[in-house]
Amino acid sequence: MRTVQSITVAVTVTVTGLTGCHRQFTNRNLEQLRPNISQKEVETILGHPDRTEKVELELETQKKTMAITRYYYQQDGQTVVLHFQNGLLLNQPNLLEH
Repeated sequence: MRTVQSITVAVTVTVTGLTGCHRQFTNRNLEQLRPNISQKEVETILGHPDRTEKVELELETQKKTMAITRYYYQQDGQTVVLHFQNGLLLNQPNLLEH
């Protein structure tokens, strides 16, 4: 009997752990993001991004480039892209369409 209970507890913990890893975000999460919040704050709200990249963004008005980091979040076929400079959010993200 104890073996059956132990297996049941182990399966429950495993299933709970796996479902807890699935990240979901909503417009409510995106509305919390404001320019100049840190990358850590964004990760606290949305979780870790699906992909990141560091790029040089061309500034046409000044004929130079600016180093930025992009965070990509993907969910249900939609992608949210956030831009950071010096670890701070540059843009207000677009809300998800329903």
